[in-house]
Amino acid sequence: MKEGKVPTDILSKLIYTNLGVKRNEVAVHAGIGEDCSVIEFGQYAAVLSTDPITASNNLSGYLSVIISCNDIASCGAKPIGVLETILLPIGSDEESLNKIVQEIDRGAKELNIEVLGGHSEVTSSVNKAIISTTAIGVCSKDKFIKTSGAKLNDDVIVTKSVGIEGTFIVVNDYYEKLSNHISKSVLDSAKSFITDLSVVKEGLIAAECGVNCMHDITEGGILGAAFEIAEASNMGIEIFSDLIPVRNETKIICDYFNLDPFKLISSGSMIITSSNGKKIVDELKKQNIDATIVGKITKSGKYLIDGNKKIEINPPTSDEIYNIL
Repeated sequence: MKEGKVPTDILSKLIYTNLGVKRNEVAVHAGIGEDCSVIEFGQYAAVLSTDPITASNNLSGYLSVIISCNDIASCGAKPIGVLETILLPIGSDEESLNKIVQEIDRGAKELNIEVLGGHSEVTSSVNKAIISTTAIGVCSKDKFIKTSGAKLNDDVIVTKSVGIEGTFIVVNDYYEKLSNHISKSVLDSAKSFITDLSVVKEGLIAAECGVNCMHDITEGGILGAAFEIAEASNMGIEIFSDLIPVRNETKIICDYFNLDPFKLISSGSMIITSSNGKKIVDELKKQNIDATIVGKITKSGKYLIDGNKKIEINPPTSDEIYNIL
């Protein structure tokens, strides 16, 4: 297998056939595209998600909090806390650990959540720090949103722009190299993308406006996320390449490294489907969050429409960022 997410066909064959006993309390079970599980407790539901940070070398502690809480918000739930597992390579010093936990603290304070616990360990099993986060949120049991909820003829909406996280990671990890080829103003602007990495605000706003499906755009980019919501919902999808928002900084950096921004890790951007996309876009824009209708949910087939070309969207493979790493 290539670096990155395990392919969906292998997930179906090996992972989703070995999930223990289905419990009646679980309202959303593990499945392709479902980043969260939902467990009902009376009138409320606990929403849980877990994710590692592997692609970034800088600000990984901060990213671990933001990215996992994005999954919670994509379910329409409010994050309340995280559990952090930190694995350090042999020879790590106290300052390395201190930097990570201060970054975690920063992310938690920004989202007004608590670090509930976790585990830290020095091990020969890793050659760089690996952080795995479990996030926990809460919502009314009748208000959570599923990735598998997309309906026929739904508008497909993308918030902000694609490639935000990938651009931010690449600039932070390769700033000196890039500074020899790309202007300082572009690089510094890309570094400011850190303020756009969270989708908690837009997730909670959209959840109150009648959405059918929400999904944080992570590894595999917009094309990977489009495939996952269509597959999870047993529907088709068509998105138009000329409507997908891509910031100029992302275009410049992707051109330099020969990366496809549509397949680049994109936390900070959310894909939403709704029967009334304009209503969602208008409400988000009232809250100063950019949003764009980029396509439709269809009966079958998964396609990127590029001019007169209809390009099939395949299951997500290794994210574009690994072509650099």
